Amino acid sequence: MKQESAFIEEVSGLIDVPLKEDQLLALRSIYEFLFYGGPQSSFILRGYAGTGKTTLMGGLIRWFHQVNRKTVLMAPTGRSAKVLASHSGYPASTIHRRIYSLKENDDGRPQIQLVQNKSEKTIFIVDEASMIGEANPEDGLSGRSLLEDLFSYVYSGERCRLILIGDDAQLPPVGMDLSPALDRKRLAAITHSSVFGCVLTEVVRQQLESLILKNATEIRTQISTGDFGALQIKESPQEDVSSVDPYDLEDKLSQFFYGDAAHESVIICRSNKDANQFNQQIRSRILMRESELEAGDRLMIVKNNYHWKLPGKRQNFLANGDMITVERVHAIREFGDFRFAEVQVYFSDDPNTSFDIILLLNALDFTGPSIPGKEILKLRNHLIESGEIDEVEAYEKFFQNPYFHAVQVKYAYAITCHKSQGGQWKNVLIFQGYFTEEMLDRSYFRWLYTALTRATSNVYLINFHSELVVTLSN
Repeated sequence: MKQESAFIEEVSGLIDVPLKEDQLLALRSIYEFLFYGGPQSSFILRGYAGTGKTTLMGGLIRWFHQVNRKTVLMAPTGRSAKVLASHSGYPASTIHRRIYSLKENDDGRPQIQLVQNKSEKTIFIVDEASMIGEANPEDGLSGRSLLEDLFSYVYSGERCRLILIGDDAQLPPVGMDLSPALDRKRLAAITHSSVFGCVLTEVVRQQLESLILKNATEIRTQISTGDFGALQIKESPQEDVSSVDPYDLEDKLSQFFYGDAAHESVIICRSNKDANQFNQQIRSRILMRESELEAGDRLMIVKNNYHWKLPGKRQNFLANGDMITVERVHAIREFGDFRFAEVQVYFSDDPNTSFDIILLLNALDFTGPSIPGKEILKLRNHLIESGEIDEVEAYEKFFQNPYFHAVQVKYAYAITCHKSQGGQWKNVLIFQGYFTEEMLDRSYFRWLYTALTRATSNVYLINFHSELVVTLSN
């Protein structure tokens, strides 16, 4: 068995910066997990923004490959999987695409099922674990728990292990107060085995000059201490956090959302209503688009869709959080109150992935995160009235109809904070929206912390109350 000191020395040697004390302590905990943990044990690495958890895991992943230990990298969304792959240098996929497959019910509706893990002696590493929730009807999992299914899948393989990485200061899954995947007691109840873990809290030296990280660290400290009595966001026009003058807002939006650099910028809002209004203004006043949908529009898929097959791709469905760009609009069709677009699109980060799908246009300005399935069932009568399907046909025909399976999307120039999780952008514009002092609670602080930490270079504050922002002197 490898000695602890040798393990730490080997992993540290694969990292090009000196490790902080809590990073070394984390490696000791990981060593104990790897060499003394039982077959059903798991590990949670929690780390706040700027504490070097990505750097540490990158070195660990390289060490696994150096010693011929297989790894599988996963994340909750397509965008977070892309970020994980870019940081680690190895491929990553979404959790859904790895652990589920599809089959059709007797009525023709697609149903997902958990697949058998055929891997052996493999370390599964899941980033952005704070986003992993329990049963969510809108996820298309029919009441299944994504967290429990993840554990069932990993440990159905021979001598496979699971490492979860996340930041519990970020927003928890929708409708939850805590992130269950970062809760040792919850995981122990699932696995009935040991759950190892550690927390990185010390911001690494190379991050200390970032005003984004300084603000995030102070907000995280208030979250951990429960001090929500006051908030002061530090800004400086010469640094990476600054306010946007209302009179300059349109010019700023033109700077970030017109041209080839648009994919590097995003507006983060507190509500779908605010995001919808920004998206409408950007499309009409900045991009000069008059139609409801046009070539070049940037969209985010807001609900998992298991119907559409992607040519040449291992993945067999479109995942919530995937970014797509419209390449061509073939046709617009209406059935009663439902509007659809038959389009050619590609994944925004891979222009070579061109494919045809049908989009449900109603979802573009819907005030909720996505249109509930029970509302989509009303489409059947409209399809019958139009002659698209026959009234005497069984429901099976309706459930197989491509319009029933239309992909739900929203414009992706402005998105909610929950939809931004797992993503990173060079320029993040944060819109405060309606605000009163009574809103200063744990939820608000976690929202702001999550929004701030989506930016890699610059944060721009829109409509923030003057009492919340402090301008630093030169």
